[in-house]
Amino acid sequence: MATPEKLIETRILDWLNSIQDCFAFKINNVGIYDAKRKAWRKNNNPHIHNGISDILFCYEGTFGAIEVKAGYNKPSANQKKYIKNILDNGGVAWWTNSFSDCKREFCEHFPLKQFTDKPIFEETL
Repeated sequence: MATPEKLIETRILDWLNSIQDCFAFKINNVGIYDAKRKAWRKNNNPHIHNGISDILFCYEGTFGAIEVKAGYNKPSANQKKYIKNILDNGGVAWWTNSFSDCKREFCEHFPLKQFTDKPIFEETL
């Protein structure tokens, strides 16, 4: 069974990818646990960043990132830093805990467009 966070991510991705000129995808960026050492592996690659947002997208040439949380969860310090880095470099980025909030935020960044909401799920997320 998918977690509430994954359900929200899926709904956002389905909606973003239904918009003409929008390309969105999920980032799987979990740590790697080494059972033999009983510790998380340290990543020494300087090109891999901690806190990468769950969803990345490009809409009409604008790069964006969305961190998805469920319920009362909030972004970590690394996730907030990643969002700030995107904003500081001319992209759009935010965190959300619902599809409707995410859609509202997207429409605030791109206000002159008409975005249709194709029904994807019947239940409210």
